[in-house]
Amino acid sequence: MDNAGAMDENQLVDELQEVGLTKYQSLAYIAAVSLGTATPNELCDASDVPQPRIYDVIDELQEMGLIEVQEQSTGKVVQAPPPEAVLERFKERRIESFSTRVHSIASSLDQFHKHQRSSGEFITIVNLRESALRHIRRAIEDAEWWLTMALPVDLYDEVIDEVADAVRRGVSVRLIVDGEEAREADPRPGVIGPTFPDGLAVRHRPSIDTFAFADRSYGIFNSKHPQAESQPYIITQEHNLVLLFQHYAEQIWTGSEEIEPDDGLPRKYLDPWRLIVDLEGELDDGTPLIAEVEGRETHSRRPDTWTGQIVEYEMGGPISANFDAVIPTTAGLTIDTGEETITIGGWKATIEDVAADGIRVRRA
Repeated sequence: MDNAGAMDENQLVDELQEVGLTKYQSLAYIAAVSLGTATPNELCDASDVPQPRIYDVIDELQEMGLIEVQEQSTGKVVQAPPPEAVLERFKERRIESFSTRVHSIASSLDQFHKHQRSSGEFITIVNLRESALRHIRRAIEDAEWWLTMALPVDLYDEVIDEVADAVRRGVSVRLIVDGEEAREADPRPGVIGPTFPDGLAVRHRPSIDTFAFADRSYGIFNSKHPQAESQPYIITQEHNLVLLFQHYAEQIWTGSEEIEPDDGLPRKYLDPWRLIVDLEGELDDGTPLIAEVEGRETHSRRPDTWTGQIVEYEMGGPISANFDAVIPTTAGLTIDTGEETITIGGWKATIEDVAADGIRVRRA
């Protein structure tokens, strides 16, 4: 037999320790394999394992499945089965145990990470697409009111399940996609286009930055650069910055070609501005619309909820403008709760009765 690649005993001891055995376990196991069958005393003499430790080491090797121990009238007898077979089973058990332990650690760390992630605002930069995709998924999952995204078709395909789930939760989701295959509701022969869940508003642009902005809580942004292959992704949970990103997204949305229209009511909004832009015709016609508002009293900062019919609205600025994309100076609603009349402003409202964190509007 060619033993050119065989290890000496010292190398074997080192290798066995690398795969999880202690030094004494390694010495005793090598001796057991060499002897085939041995008593504990013979194993002790052959391995140089101290006499007080040999019985513990034998029990440990038996528990690992590396040796077998028989109780005979003269005492214990240790046998070593063929190493290839027992070491293969030892490997499988170690892999299974390692995988289980890693999964348990990952679950615990993930819970800790979620707690840490929600405890403060941050801004960071990542370069890997996989890291950005992880944050995009989290943003979609965290969205409660309003989600605006601009995604290449291949990236959208990776988060389609999360997007569909957000739509089912009642989040107002708006998607901008690029690529010719996404442009038509019925793709051209031979061109397989993306599928969009019912209730998803979709628009198209020939070329877009990549972004996902959820409520005022999560933002991911990647700008296309005319002279660079790739740009880093900006990731943030800083509320003011996410709000600025949301305003930028309104301009991109307004200037994009419609593929799938908004799904109508009920619908959620972050503040009165987009609500008024979308429903101004119905408001002017006197259509009864009910607003369910979550927010804070502006004078006390106390959080609360209010529900009432919209009886008046106001939107304007210092000059006449198209407020589909231009941010108005004022945008507010007045609702009648049945007990009182309340004015509703946006997140930073100061003169209205309520600063809204989110508004759900439905027909009466």
